[in-house]
Amino acid sequence: MKKITFLFFLLSITFCVGQSWTTGVVTLDSDFTVEFDIRTADNTVTMTMIGPSGRWLGVGPGIASGNSMGNAGDDAVVFNSVGLQDRNMPSGNGTPSLDASQDWTLVSNNVVGTTRTVVATRAINTGDPNDFVFPTSAGTLPILWAKGGSTSFGYHTGGRGGTVANITLSVDDVSIRNFTMSPNPASTNFTITLPQRNDDAVVEVYNMLGAKVTTQQFRDLNANVDVSSWNTGIYLVKVTSGKFTQTKRFVKR
Repeated sequence: MKKITFLFFLLSITFCVGQSWTTGVVTLDSDFTVEFDIRTADNTVTMTMIGPSGRWLGVGPGIASGNSMGNAGDDAVVFNSVGLQDRNMPSGNGTPSLDASQDWTLVSNNVVGTTRTVVATRAINTGDPNDFVFPTSAGTLPILWAKGGSTSFGYHTGGRGGTVANITLSVDDVSIRNFTMSPNPASTNFTITLPQRNDDAVVEVYNMLGAKVTTQQFRDLNANVDVSSWNTGIYLVKVTSGKFTQTKRFVKR
């Protein structure tokens, strides 16, 4: 029973950890970018806005570029002289109103020279009907953006526009989930290979009693594991990087 329980626990880790999706850095204007990183493991979206420090910066995730000012109630997040604000688009022209629920949490606001970097987080789905629900799969994400002539929130004299970002599986998640082991079965050694370099990836191997047999860190795309002294049988090979974990079965013969 203990063996079966341990096997089920390790193999279920993959599904419990979740996935991470990203838009990558999206260019909105010559001096304005945004990135959304979506992590299902902890139901969190991280937004990184980088733009001119002397202007207010705003983005509307999920609003198509041809939709002018968006529909009434469409979600928008703005950083201005007051700070980070969760707002809602009007129907047509007008100032987006403050959302009754301020769901974005400011993580950092750093200015270097004339460039501001704002990092903020919130839940993927806040439960607020006025908040955009971020997707948790590959696809497209329309983004409306605007910036002001100063940091005081008002008319978008600094420009506005829209674009469409592509949401893809994050590099860390891809590199962990697609690792390979060869040869398998093996009697002397096997090699774990990642499709992309991942400097913080760690290999842990457990026997069927739950005892850890070995631990080692990747130094490159490959990690060679010596199994010559192991008993014959089934082992569980767990590769971890950050929040991402994948477990596969190895047979020592």
